[in-house]
Amino acid sequence: MNSGSSNATGIATINNGSTVFDALNSSFAVEYKEFAGLGKLVTSINGFEQNSTHYWFYYVNEKFGDAAADKYMLYNDSSVLFILTSEFLG
Repeated sequence: MNSGSSNATGIATINNGSTVFDALNSSFAVEYKEFAGLGKLVTSINGFEQNSTHYWFYYVNEKFGDAAADKYMLYNDSSVLFILTSEFLG
């Protein structure tokens, strides 16, 4: 997780087929909004909240996460990075 000047690292042991959200939620305090048909949008990690200018984005194995965190499946040795930023990084 990277949020500018502050960052935190967590390691989660997950089962094949777990999602990005499962891994994140097992290591950090997570808040989210759920959108019907789309999934869970992460809005806060460990108290670092997105706002009108900064948003949470994630990458899996250095590739932009193009689905809601609870829709993106992880497999062996996946690496996940969340970034709180004002820039679109996709």
